[in-house]
Parts: sequence; C-alpha cells; structure tokens
Amino acid sequence: MKTDYNMESTNFILVKDTVTSNDLSKMIKEIQNLDGITSVIGLQKYIGPRVDQDFIPDDILSEVKSNGYEQILVNSKYKAATDECNAQIEKLNKIVHKYDKEGLVGGEAPLTLDLIKIADTDFTKVSVASIAAIFIIIALLFKSASLPVILVATIQCAIFLNLGLPYYTGTVEPFIASIVLGTIQLGATIDYAILLTSRFKEERNEGYEKFEAMERSIKGSAPSIITSALSFFGATVGVGLISKLDMISALCTLMARGAIVSMFIIIFILPAILLLFEGIVVKTSKNFITKKELCEEIN
Repeated sequence: MKTDYNMESTNFILVKDTVTSNDLSKMIKEIQNLDGITSVIGLQKYIGPRVDQDFIPDDILSEVKSNGYEQILVNSKYKAATDECNAQIEKLNKIVHKYDKEGLVGGEAPLTLDLIKIADTDFTKVSVASIAAIFIIIALLFKSASLPVILVATIQCAIFLNLGLPYYTGTVEPFIASIVLGTIQLGATIDYAILLTSRFKEERNEGYEKFEAMERSIKGSAPSIITSALSFFGATVGVGLISKLDMISALCTLMARGAIVSMFIIIFILPAILLLFEGIVVKTSKNFITKKELCEEIN
C-alpha cells in the first residue's frame, strides 16, 4: 500500500446515518483539504445528494452503511505515531465532531495517539510511585532525609540523559520507552548509588578524612558497580541487537545503554555530590557518622 499508493495509514470514520447528505459532502471536502490526506472514500463523495440511495442494492449499501452508522475511509501519507500524523488526527476529529458530536475516528493512527496520551498520564503516575517507593526504602535504610533526594536525583539524571541521547542520534524511540525505562533503570541501578554511599559511610566512620574516604570507597565499590553494570548491559544488548521486533529492540537497547550511563554517573558524579553535601547529609541523617570528633570536624 505504501509503495503502490503512497499510503502510510488508513483511518475509519463512523458517523450516524442521520447526518444529512449535504453535511457529509461538506465534511468530506474539509477532510480532503487537510495536509497529508491522499484520498477519501465515502458514499456521498461518489453519488452526491442528488442520487437517492434507495436505488443502490442493499448488499452494496450495507458495505458502507449499516446499524445506524455510515463509514468513510481516509488514507494518509503520514506514518502512525509521527507528529504530523498526530496533528492530522486531531484536526480530523474536530471536523468529524463538527458535523456529528458522537462521530468516531478509528484506525492505527488514532489508536496510537490515544495510547500516547494514556502513556503520558501513566508515565507521571508510575514515576511518582517508583520514586516514592525508592525514596522511602533509602530513607529507612540510611535513616536520612537528604540521602534519598541525592541518590534518587542522581539516578534520575542518568535516566534523563539516557532518554535524551536519541535526540542527538536521530533515533525515534517507542512512546512507552519513558515508562519502561524510568522504572527499570531506577530500580536496577539505584543499588550502585547505595553501595557507594554505604562504603563512604563506613570509611568515614573508620576515621578517614572525607577525600581519602571517598577515594577508598570508589576503589572498593567500583569493581562491583562495573561488574553489575556490564552484566546488565550484556543481558540486554544482545536482545537489542538481535530482536527483529522494533519495540523490543529499542527498549533493550535503552536499558543496556542506561546501565552504562548510570555506572558512569555513580562513579564520576555521585562522589563529588556526596563530598559537596556531606555536611547537610550528616546533619539530616541519624548516625551517618558516629564518632564525635569527626562530627565536630564537619561542623
């Protein structure tokens, strides 16, 4: 269809058969004038209001008109889920509802647009729920009010960076990528941050100065972080490269890249953040540093 007729998507319009022939003709003309519409196939387009539909055999008429509805086919040169196609569907809905408030626009493109809108709403809900859950776990683990903010913000930075890279590579990602990646990358890589932070806390309580303690923390925890990240990368990159399903391939590629991005953020960025905000962390955490002389030094 795409090669022979320059058609990327086909939409189906259902309007009540009580809509007058004159209104249907006007609606079809408005639809034809939309950018990207290659053809409109409707009964009124070919017979017009001058021909009485009673002359048409029932077996033919029932193909486009039955159960109180009349069907109109609209072919578009825009591919489903693209910005151009989504804008076209919005205009198409406005035209249809102008003549029939209960009119329906169906097909791959309208369905995909509805899924995108639902996914945007779900992304907000899922993000809030997952961040809140991780926030509570870290708060209970470290008995701290500031560390959950620091650690979750660090991983969120890695997630945003991972989702932003396709813009510069010119890659189009599936619309559910933000939901899937946001939860999986957060859950799979937050342990990197917890490991480094726990090790830093231990080294500080051993009496090491904060810069030396961080250096020892990185040396001690980096091998485990790198091993975990590369294992996650290896488990997902193969599927991303081999799978012929575009959505599966794209999601696995994003997850594989996310593990590497998170690894670099935790090893190179998080240490500087912890050193910078150590004073705040100590004051807002219970027993983060137990030795009094170290606490006095920080204060």
